[in-house]
Amino acid sequence: MSNKYFAHSLGLEKPERWQELDAHLKNVAEKSAEFGRYFNGEEWAYLAGLCHDVGKGSREFQAYLRNANNIVDEFAKNYHGKVDHSTFGARYVYSKLKDEGKALSYVLAGHHGGLPDWQCHATHGLRYRLEDKEICDVEYECMNDVSLKGLPIKIDRARFGFQLQFFIRMIFSCLVDADFLDTEKFLNPDQNKLRENKNDLRQLREIFRKNFDSLRNDAKKSVINEIRDDILKHCLSSSDNSPGLFSLTVPTGGGKTLASLAFALDHAVKYNKRRIIYVIPFTSIIEQNASVFRGMLGDDSVLEHHCNFTFEGKDWEKKLSSENWDMPMVVTTNVQFFDSFFANRTSRCRKLHNIADSVVIFDEVQAIPVEKLKPCIEVIKELTLNYGVSVVLCSATQPAIDQSDDFKEGLSGIREIVPDVGKLFRILKRTEVSFIGKRKSEDISARINKQDQILCIVSTRKQAKNIFEQLNGSGDNFHLSALMYPAHRTRILSEIKQRLKDGRRCRVVSTQLIEAGVDVDFPVVLRSLSGMDSIAQAAGRCNREGSQANGKVFVFEPEEGIPAGYFRQTAQCSERLLERFKGKLLNPECIREYFLDYYWLKQHRMDDDEVLSMCGRAKNGNIQFEELSVFKMINNATNPIVIAFGEDKEDVKKMVGELDYLKYPSRTLRRLQRYTVQVYPRHLTELCSYLECNGYVSVLSIESLYDDKMGLLMNVPEYLDVEETIC
Repeated sequence: MSNKYFAHSLGLEKPERWQELDAHLKNVAEKSAEFGRYFNGEEWAYLAGLCHDVGKGSREFQAYLRNANNIVDEFAKNYHGKVDHSTFGARYVYSKLKDEGKALSYVLAGHHGGLPDWQCHATHGLRYRLEDKEICDVEYECMNDVSLKGLPIKIDRARFGFQLQFFIRMIFSCLVDADFLDTEKFLNPDQNKLRENKNDLRQLREIFRKNFDSLRNDAKKSVINEIRDDILKHCLSSSDNSPGLFSLTVPTGGGKTLASLAFALDHAVKYNKRRIIYVIPFTSIIEQNASVFRGMLGDDSVLEHHCNFTFEGKDWEKKLSSENWDMPMVVTTNVQFFDSFFANRTSRCRKLHNIADSVVIFDEVQAIPVEKLKPCIEVIKELTLNYGVSVVLCSATQPAIDQSDDFKEGLSGIREIVPDVGKLFRILKRTEVSFIGKRKSEDISARINKQDQILCIVSTRKQAKNIFEQLNGSGDNFHLSALMYPAHRTRILSEIKQRLKDGRRCRVVSTQLIEAGVDVDFPVVLRSLSGMDSIAQAAGRCNREGSQANGKVFVFEPEEGIPAGYFRQTAQCSERLLERFKGKLLNPECIREYFLDYYWLKQHRMDDDEVLSMCGRAKNGNIQFEELSVFKMINNATNPIVIAFGEDKEDVKKMVGELDYLKYPSRTLRRLQRYTVQVYPRHLTELCSYLECNGYVSVLSIESLYDDKMGLLMNVPEYLDVEETIC
């Protein structure tokens, strides 16, 4: 990236040889400080910018650059191959400053290769680079007056290790983004200009209000729409409250998606926030919600960033914005968001500074895996405490993550946007939930056969397959699971929605991928015994628009039993509440009791990766950044299989065929994710003789192994749909 630039910029043969290097360091320092200003880190970010490339002022580095550009002159004798230029700046601030210099040295040493560990072994890690590694002498004159006034954040001694690594990561983000942007401006000014001319949030609020008023005028008058208007009013009035932590607890179908956006826009404008970031856990709702937001705000103002999304055609502005989230509204996933706060690579950390001074909405916040809960809570806590972020925890089933005697690590100071949540749930009650005990799959199939429109949700693919295969008829029955590739599921969901709208027969058996946020409205829903949050989400697919007096939701326990692990634990926690909250299973009190019970059961498994323990050992500044990157929201190792059959088979085959000839195959690989099914390694082994591999992807070669109703045909194990949560 920088060879051409710095071969020109060093210009050692000129008397004013450091002029352009000076300019680059100053530009990066000023841009980095501009980014750091939003969390009072401008002084640190400015110094990082000034020092990040001083190591390029050596004769050896000049010789390396000239060799790369086929220039032969008096510097040839200094050529010794690739030169470590980042250690010099790190060592310089480490020698000039004490603790602050040590903290900043991580940023400078890692601004190309990623934030390093303090120590790996004798000849690796930051400590070795600062104290023992031989590096080139530098002719460039560094500034002598180097000072920092300590960490510019509120310190909680119990959390200091976490706070320190978090702050270093944010300064790192400021530096690497500023460095990328200044280099791009020099090398590719036309591309750099594509980053300009974005709508601000004040303009977007006016666009939203206009479109929302039009939407309300077109909506039918009903009790539910009146309640949605009341929820919106509460959101607008609460937006005046000072920045910090909020919760929006609204029953499914209460219009929380647009209401939360209305809150965020008004709150952002009042407190001059920079952007809105909407964080979503599930495939089934991210594309739907992003489409809604684009319809309300305009396509040019919404960045959708997750692994299933591809920037089509010449959409370079959005592609560039995805690198650093420089858009007024970003729609992303739990994986993209939280993984980045524990990553050490430049590509993952570059966007972090743009989260500061924003409004972040966590939709379906209860979907954060309990094994990752404490690290995620720490991220939320730190963003609101020191980085000017207002957070909205949005759900119909709020998890019990507020601070209490039983959960001291929880969030404090959460303000509920709706003043009387209990009353809202009573008013919006549209279903009766009943537990009907143990049932065989044949009994459940018989119940489904008696209904014209009914949805049955179960926890495993095997259960879904068994029940579906026992249904009468064929054209009116639909099956959904992650054994179907995403584009296929999207088509099936579209047909289901149209049938419901037209009043035609529609019987659906699905895994839980249909539960959260999918806008379907059935008069009857069956749900296998599961966590109370899942039961509530399933109930949200019943009588959603209040078209009947009361929808019917029946919860049953599969006679064949519930798989061990997550499913059984959550089901047992729900089972203990069935009698106690009979007739009130969807009430907030019941949901809270469920989470308190489940979290108590899992209290020793809330930081499975032990990243908070690692942070706790870093109070002396010896941070293991590479080790911290072990944190992953999704730990299941799965493998994608491309399905090149069905309506899109010609396009898919064309994309697969192009992979070997493309200069940047990653773009096509992203597009292919819409046509993949994720399987575990042992199932990939079972299918290997039916796959064609080209070094990039595995493609199913036998069309008979993919069924238009059931998806990929294989031995279906008793486990969670692995494609539920996305990155």
